[in-house]
Amino acid sequence: MINDAMRNRIDKSAYATMVTYAASVNILPIALVKISEELSMNLTQAGLLGFVTSIEQFFILILSIFAAARFGKIRILRTALLITAAGLVAFAFSRSYVIAVSLIVITGFGNAMIEAVITPLVNDLHPDDGGAKMNLLHAFWPIGVCISVLIFGELLSRGLSWRVLFLGTAVLAVIIYFTYPGAKKAKLPPSRADLGHLGEILRRPRFWMLGIAMFFSGAGEVAYAYWAASYIQINFNTLPRAGAFGAAAFALGMAVGRIATSKLAGRFGLKKIIITSSALGAVFSLSFFIIQNPAIIYGYLFIVGLFVACFWPSIQSYAATVIDVDATALMVFLSCFGIPGTSFAVLVMGIIGDAYSLHEAFVVAPVFIFLVLVFMLLEGRVGKTFRGDRKTAL
Repeated sequence: MINDAMRNRIDKSAYATMVTYAASVNILPIALVKISEELSMNLTQAGLLGFVTSIEQFFILILSIFAAARFGKIRILRTALLITAAGLVAFAFSRSYVIAVSLIVITGFGNAMIEAVITPLVNDLHPDDGGAKMNLLHAFWPIGVCISVLIFGELLSRGLSWRVLFLGTAVLAVIIYFTYPGAKKAKLPPSRADLGHLGEILRRPRFWMLGIAMFFSGAGEVAYAYWAASYIQINFNTLPRAGAFGAAAFALGMAVGRIATSKLAGRFGLKKIIITSSALGAVFSLSFFIIQNPAIIYGYLFIVGLFVACFWPSIQSYAATVIDVDATALMVFLSCFGIPGTSFAVLVMGIIGDAYSLHEAFVVAPVFIFLVLVFMLLEGRVGKTFRGDRKTAL
């Protein structure tokens, strides 16, 4: 058993890890214009930097199920932080696009390991809280985005090289590594990684509906998280600082939304919150195409962030309550849908941006959000046909 002091320590380390994880992912879109200029990339190539890790991360996520069962989640998280730091350092020394694509996979390796185990870790620490701690954990992702992009945008606007920012983020990852207790000091529930059990998860129709909802939730979120800063810089001809304000506004909306979800989950239920948010978000996101003022777009991004905030952590937490299988394996499998969804959105929008413009590329964002709604409605229907799933009210 883990005592309260140890639980609080691991919680704080997990929150700090999420902040660092967010910074390591979002340093790329904030510095993307500068990196593209230095390495001579077009929008499709810039989008490919975000897409190229998806296949790699898919396999790393699967392998992390077995690694977590063998070595424990805390040991995997600490290793992931070191790999992420190594990838950031290596990318900082890129001198060509080909080298940059080759080195970004190192950071992607570490990020995939963090993604695989950090949510199940918090679920192990707080198994019966109705998803509140899960949303609180994931609130630290947009908090990390907000803080990091504002700092990155300001420093880039002042002329600091993007390479220095990558090195600084690597140092932060190493510092967080030392905040975790040793794996032997924190005994967590063991994870199941036998192939028979994994096959049982894959046979659940409800899992597939929730997995596809995760795919589109990742796509809907990253459509703004990855491209908003570049859009503001390119469309309004502004400094990186202005693009960072846009990314920060979106992240702030997500942070507020996830904290609110953690407070409301017990009262309304996660599924009702997801369905309401996706319906409102799909409609509201259409207003993007009438915005011509950079000041107004900040408010727009904040509100969109509110609507998409609950998707990723709430779908995972909801799945663990309605599908009676090992939560670690289930959440990792769901992340195997979410991560490719983010990369899919990045690449598709880059291709559309090159063919037309980044403004037109945002036409896909409302579609992604709407499809979250569609598959969340479908999952309840298929769940009724499978006796192994728990029944929940809408």
